[in-house]
Amino acid sequence: MPPDLALWAIGLGIAMHWNRPRHCQENGKVERSHGVRAGWVEPATCPDVATLQTRLTAASRLQREVYPALRGQARSVAFPALGQGGRPYAPAREAALFDAQRVWRYLAGQVWTRQVDKVGRISLYNRPLGVGRASAGHEVAVRFDPTTVTWTIQDAAGRTITQHPAPELSRARIRRLDVSQRRQQANPHVHPPRG
Repeated sequence: MPPDLALWAIGLGIAMHWNRPRHCQENGKVERSHGVRAGWVEPATCPDVATLQTRLTAASRLQREVYPALRGQARSVAFPALGQGGRPYAPAREAALFDAQRVWRYLAGQVWTRQVDKVGRISLYNRPLGVGRASAGHEVAVRFDPTTVTWTIQDAAGRTITQHPAPELSRARIRRLDVSQRRQQANPHVHPPRG
């Protein structure tokens, strides 16, 4: 299922480029860039988030403005148009630009499969949904209905087993990046500030 950030971007009209999970070679240049940057920055040695951000900014600037990329030129010289960027992000305009219907239309075109657990439930965006004990152990298809903002769960023959409202896909929750209700997890590479 698309993560919270992707749903938010879709709502703003940003086209997503999807890679299959665990297939980083599909986006090799970006993955390689991340690996190089991680080697330069050494996140595990950063005492706090501010230090990590400072190092990331410096490494990005070095790679973009100094490190040779094309015929001995830095990226900023070889590709000057990249410095212009696209349209700037305007937080004040986000509410007007965001359209939950875009997200819902996108989701309506997808189908996900879930394995029903032994008590007859599946999980969508970290929320357990009852399917029924009769379906325990079976695989079900999950679809999103944009007209009713509900999840439709179907059996292998395509028959609807049940439907559930999808409050996690409200405009407000998508904009807050609170669809999956993930708890804030400590980053093992960033140490807490020392008091």
